[in-house]
Amino acid sequence: MAKKATAKDKAVPAAKRSALVGVRAVCEKVLKNSDTEVKLNNDDLTESRPFISTGSLVLDNLIGGPPNLHGIVPCPGLPRGRISNIWGHESSGKTTVALTAAAWVGRQNHPSGRPMSVVFIDWENAIDPGYAEALGVPIMDTDRFLLQQPVTLEDGFRTAMVSIKAGVDLLIFDSVGAGTPEAVFGQSMEELGDAARVGLLAQKWSTVLGRFQAEASLTGTHIMGISQTRKKINTGGGGYGGPTDTWQGGEAWKFWPSLRLSFRRVKNEKTKQYDALTHKNIDRMTGSIIKTKVEKCKVGPTQHHEAEFYIRFGEGIDDLRTAIDVVVSHGAVNKAGAWYTWERSSGETIKSCGVDAFRTALLTTPGAIDELREVAYAALLSGVALPEATVADDDDLDIDMSFLEGTKPKPKAESDDGDDGDDGEEDNE
Repeated sequence: MAKKATAKDKAVPAAKRSALVGVRAVCEKVLKNSDTEVKLNNDDLTESRPFISTGSLVLDNLIGGPPNLHGIVPCPGLPRGRISNIWGHESSGKTTVALTAAAWVGRQNHPSGRPMSVVFIDWENAIDPGYAEALGVPIMDTDRFLLQQPVTLEDGFRTAMVSIKAGVDLLIFDSVGAGTPEAVFGQSMEELGDAARVGLLAQKWSTVLGRFQAEASLTGTHIMGISQTRKKINTGGGGYGGPTDTWQGGEAWKFWPSLRLSFRRVKNEKTKQYDALTHKNIDRMTGSIIKTKVEKCKVGPTQHHEAEFYIRFGEGIDDLRTAIDVVVSHGAVNKAGAWYTWERSSGETIKSCGVDAFRTALLTTPGAIDELREVAYAALLSGVALPEATVADDDDLDIDMSFLEGTKPKPKAESDDGDDGDDGEEDNE
């Protein structure tokens, strides 16, 4: 809201009065939308800016950054009324993140009581309804979720504009480079591949993204564009060793988004599973570790920050695994070798060998998951940095390190037990 001229302002002689006093007064009187002035100091915020959660503890924390002086995170998620772009190679979790955010929206209602809604524009025609439903997307609720698979790029643009004007909460493009422009769609087979068409899709996006942003700023719609990576054209090998990969959609998807995240799969994880063909327990790929980097952020002080999160195949983002990492890092759960020990507030102790076994124990213990997540959230908001120190890796070292780890000294017996665990699990931590 524009600041009104106060009695103090009027007491100052006109010659010495700031020009902004008059500017604010005129804007308040003339502009139809009087909410155009923005608070620029994050420490002035007493509540977070309007946002949509990604559904991931890691990503929300990465985007929002540390809390301000009031304990408020400026924007712990996707900023409403803005554009975001997530890009990376195939199988790096881009669509999973989009669907997880859609699932979060599908569980929310506006203060007015109306259901929040998602429009998913799928030019790739590749969305798996079963996977989306497993992630919690309300695919059967016509008041909350709409899947559109337009034939041409322009058909998708028309759907998008209608959705934004209607006040849809989350609009997803998957992917921005998969839409076929009408001019190309109507070409004969002989005309396809015409060199004059290079850059046509980027030109189309450059034309519409500004309009989408202007409309979204009025309705609060968040626009998410998913981009695959592509090799640069005529770069001469990336320009003396420079990067050869770029994102789909052209430079418009670099400039218009307020938030850009790049995803990269850094490791696959294996667990023992029964195989009926061999009648044995064998190692199978069951998930991935994804590293994400904030390439651009206009809603928080997190430019170029990085973090990792987990994806379990068929289940989506593994926030429980992330919460375990957080509480271990902050000393709320004791880790000795491969053994995890957690003393709950009720006095109950949960102890397991290996992170997968500990995760399973949490899933089968009533109330354990919610309590662990609350501990993890509190740790993330504490903003207390641990002192830097070099600690011996030997689990048998019988020295009281509680002042560094924030935990009670571990009994000698527990350390010995830890040596008998599956140390292979530690590679994933």
